Amino acid sequence: MTRAAGAAPRLEVPVRRHVLAALGCGWLTAAGLGVCHVGTGRLIDDIAGTGRPWQAAALMGSGIALAAAGVLGQGLANGRGEAAAEAAVRARIHRFVLAGGARGEPAGAGGPVAGGLASLATDGAAKVAAWRGGFLGALVSSATTPLVVVAIVAWLAGTAAALTLLAVVVTVPPVIGGFLRLSRASSNGHQARSRRLAAHFLESVRGLRLLTLLGAAERRSRLLAAESERQRRATMRLLAGNQVVLLVTDVVFHGGLIGAGAALALSRHASGAISAGTAVALVLISVLLTEPIGVMGRFFYIAMTGRAAGRQILGVLSGGRTAAAPGAAVPAAHAAGGRTPADPARRTASGAAAGRAAPAAGGSAAARGADSREGGGTAIELVEVTAGHGDGPAVLEGITLRVGRGEMVALAGPSGAGKSTLLSVVAGELTPRSGTVRLPGPGGGAARAALVPQRPWLFTGTVAGNLRLADPAASERRLWEVLERARLAEEVRAMPGGLGARVGDEGLTLSGGQAQRLALARALLLDACVLLLDEPTSHIDPRAEELIIESLRRLRGERTILVATHSAALRRAADRVVAVTGAPAVTA
Repeated sequence: MTRAAGAAPRLEVPVRRHVLAALGCGWLTAAGLGVCHVGTGRLIDDIAGTGRPWQAAALMGSGIALAAAGVLGQGLANGRGEAAAEAAVRARIHRFVLAGGARGEPAGAGGPVAGGLASLATDGAAKVAAWRGGFLGALVSSATTPLVVVAIVAWLAGTAAALTLLAVVVTVPPVIGGFLRLSRASSNGHQARSRRLAAHFLESVRGLRLLTLLGAAERRSRLLAAESERQRRATMRLLAGNQVVLLVTDVVFHGGLIGAGAALALSRHASGAISAGTAVALVLISVLLTEPIGVMGRFFYIAMTGRAAGRQILGVLSGGRTAAAPGAAVPAAHAAGGRTPADPARRTASGAAAGRAAPAAGGSAAARGADSREGGGTAIELVEVTAGHGDGPAVLEGITLRVGRGEMVALAGPSGAGKSTLLSVVAGELTPRSGTVRLPGPGGGAARAALVPQRPWLFTGTVAGNLRLADPAASERRLWEVLERARLAEEVRAMPGGLGARVGDEGLTLSGGQAQRLALARALLLDACVLLLDEPTSHIDPRAEELIIESLRRLRGERTILVATHSAALRRAADRVVAVTGAPAVTA
């Protein structure tokens, strides 16, 4: 990709020789057809007894051979050019991604970075290749074909007749260009919306776990369905506009050019300047002048979409954003969450799969199943629970755990021992193979649990939009309230736009601590009695860890908190610590 001084940037693809080959083959095809039509005229004169029989056969045979060679050659050049262009564009995007470009810039006001890149590397690259490698040569050859045709007309009917046809031909490009300029804006907007919609679909699939956990999957589905319907209608309007272009070119220009050729042939024949066969040949040759119009009619489908995709790719490679026109997108404000990789199945030295819960040394739990707060009641109860992923071995086996209402309990243990799996069981995300899981609510029903995974998933959109995934009707006052409780309000106020500040793809514009606290604030917006956190202080700086621990201290007593952690500071802040290990089954 190069940029000339004072010139607009352009996406470079190695197709020059393919375009030149297609150009030459296009001229060869036009010349062959012209010679064939001249032979047809000679044949008519032969039948009338005014020509030489051998000339017609020779002209028609050589013309057909030239035209066939031109068609085959142009098809081969276009195919190879398209393949070379697509490979070059995809390789350029792949190098950009491997160099970290997908995360080198905030998404700003645009669409999702990762989803947009996936769309550009597939659909976008194919459209650029179809335009630059497969269609450009045919377009240039068809645009210059009239010069070949005019030369043949000058040979047949004289210079004056050739210049008359040429005058009609030169009016075609300006009028076609005017139609294309009218359609350019709608084509660019259509391409941007299509790419942004594809990116939102991909982002939703990647964040489906969190959408489901927060009860937002159905809302997201309805939003995507509505936007897909709007895009379908826009596509139909775009196709209707193209039909108008085709109608104008077919009726006005085809009729005008062929009519001009027929009128010229009749007038020259009437004056005795050309024979009847030559007059017929002149009409047939004038049909070749409509070839540029037919090719330019396809410009709407191929060139406009290819140029729009090229501008999108160039914008990304130059450090811009993936999707343009941010005004009309799927409301990205309604998405957020996090994700946690599943714990691998763990086997003890004896070979039995297990995950056990036991009071950690120094923990404050003194009696099995005792509530840590007098009269608080039980908020979480697991009795002889065994759980695992799929058909694999059990990750948790025979575990019994009781957590009192308002208590903060830390789960400690080595990676893979089953801490995340235990949280998934309590959250209702993973159904245990045996045992009982109860979350008794204050009113006698089941309590609601909110899970904040280790890696918070934040959708492209705004701070407010990511929060409102938990409660779409939440007021700004309510949003600020949960941000205050998550110790994030002050930092959000300092961001451009406040609640409307843009959150990049997967929280790209936020620090790790800010993303974790935003996920915590979203969980608080659910008003769940039980708060489950998986390694909330991993991969963040000490200051962010202090803020999260302070937030949890303030919530203790109001919410029941079960947190999996390796942090010594977070374990010290808990009411008690429960070890999840591969030791023999011990209840807590």
